[in-house]
Amino acid sequence: MVPDMPVDTYSFLKIEKQGSVAVVRFNRPENGNRWALADEWEMKQVLVDLAADDEVRAVLLTGSGDTFCGGAHHGDDPFDPAGYYDRSLEIFGAWMNFDKPIVVALNGTAGGSGLSLMMLCDIVVAERHLTFGDPHVRIGVVSATGPFLWPPAIGLMRAKRWLLTGDTLDAVEAERIGLVSELVDTGASFDRAMELAGKIASYPAGAVQGTKRVLNQWLRSNFVPVFQQGLALEFLRFPVASMNYGAGGGGNGH
Repeated sequence: MVPDMPVDTYSFLKIEKQGSVAVVRFNRPENGNRWALADEWEMKQVLVDLAADDEVRAVLLTGSGDTFCGGAHHGDDPFDPAGYYDRSLEIFGAWMNFDKPIVVALNGTAGGSGLSLMMLCDIVVAERHLTFGDPHVRIGVVSATGPFLWPPAIGLMRAKRWLLTGDTLDAVEAERIGLVSELVDTGASFDRAMELAGKIASYPAGAVQGTKRVLNQWLRSNFVPVFQQGLALEFLRFPVASMNYGAGGGGNGH
């Protein structure tokens, strides 16, 4: 565990250290690794704790069971648009500004905010059986994180193709267009992600973290004009879409 962090501090996240790599797991497999409002603090605090631990040089992010992360399930969320707007800015801003490298072992479905968190990480090792998609438009919601995160990864025209149709794409196509970094066979994502995280962790921390900070300037420069505007537009449609979220579409939030 991270030093001075009680074992029972987290419930949604499970954290362990393997040498200089911290393994962080979304740990609610019985509901698709989806977090409740009561768990939301963990999504920010874990980054504070990992940043403060000098022994941690890289992070491996994965999911328990056969799912990566389904995002927020909103079961205990009052859906106050202004509050949800502020909370979203805090969570995604914290992940964008975390300087230690994060390698994702994408072992299963990444839905909603889980997909967005995946794309805020640095290297994504995906298993071949997976599919990807941002279905916001299909349920009548403006996508905020799609226009923010997909164009730098796959290009503007390709992002428009997938975000405006809400179509799904398989892992082979996702890797071909740059939505994920590498493909591996089913069950092999953790070992490959650990190999990459260990390699990065062996390099001088200042050089790695400084390089990541510079790379993420592409995101920071568009956080206000693209992401914040996207959230505002998303919440203009929020009352129309709230029933879709409540019916199970909430895994696609953001």
